Amino acid sequence: MSDAYKIIRNFMAFTASPDLKSKVWTWLLDSSGKERKEKALHQIWDDYHPAADACTRHSLRKFQKKAGFPLCKPSNLYRWARIAAFLLIPLVSIATAYVYVRLHTHDVRFVECIVPKGEQKEVTLPDGSVITLNSGSVFLYPTHFTGDTRSVYLSGEGHFKVAPDKKLPFVVETNHLDVCVLGTQFNVQAYPLDKRTITTLETGSVAVRKKNQTDCFVTLEPNQQLEYENRDGKFYKRNIDASVYSGWTKGEMNFVSQSFREILKTLERRYAVSIRLSSDLTESDRINSDLYTIKFKYRDSIFHVLDIVTKTVGGITYKVGKDETISICPLK
Repeated sequence: MSDAYKIIRNFMAFTASPDLKSKVWTWLLDSSGKERKEKALHQIWDDYHPAADACTRHSLRKFQKKAGFPLCKPSNLYRWARIAAFLLIPLVSIATAYVYVRLHTHDVRFVECIVPKGEQKEVTLPDGSVITLNSGSVFLYPTHFTGDTRSVYLSGEGHFKVAPDKKLPFVVETNHLDVCVLGTQFNVQAYPLDKRTITTLETGSVAVRKKNQTDCFVTLEPNQQLEYENRDGKFYKRNIDASVYSGWTKGEMNFVSQSFREILKTLERRYAVSIRLSSDLTESDRINSDLYTIKFKYRDSIFHVLDIVTKTVGGITYKVGKDETISICPLK
């Protein structure tokens, strides 16, 4: 699975702000890596076939004419109509993105950073901000910042040390939330399949808002954490020791009040393994409801971690299959 494929798939997972739409479109239209991006689109098209009707094609032709673009040949028109339908972005948003790109961001390139499972990466942004990315994360940022914000996109988990700039707020866009800061250290966990988006503040201050809601903020002080339930849209703020939640950047793997199922998700990302629950455990309270607090070293082996975790949960064990898939099953 290519980096471009992962970025597009993650971008599909939520309704982006106009600014982020423009950035992703700029990245898609950038000539660098053209073959790689087109290959990713074709790969996804093989899995998903949205319909581009006559109205879509007519509207696209109308926009091209007004915007001064050459009219596409039928095959190219169909290609772009499919992209429009595929990305689930209304045509008016596509038009806005194109105009924005032509007028404001023609000289801006975007860098994509994909962190494979089992790895971590550190990125230094053009403003001097330093971001540490955890396993299974996707991060998108411009080669230089323009406009009135320093906006980046995160799907996964990142620890941010933001360079101060009172004139240009730093904005981390995620699936469901935007985190806005001037200069601070904080951690954001926003994996696309997780139930929660979690922001943890170490120093400074941050304001967190729901996606595309600019007038409703929740502010955090140091050693506070905000959990956002992605489904019901509720916020939960609490006081914590922030250093525990950024421990992964210092060689620690800390689980604080997490269910066994949530722990397994983290282990899959950390060790790049596949873990499966046996069918007779999927509804167990020990797996889904009971909460566990356990601490490991990042260098600990997957088998050492599973030995401790399964004994802590009790009544379960694990087996490794021929395909290296790890199965969690009842202890007999």
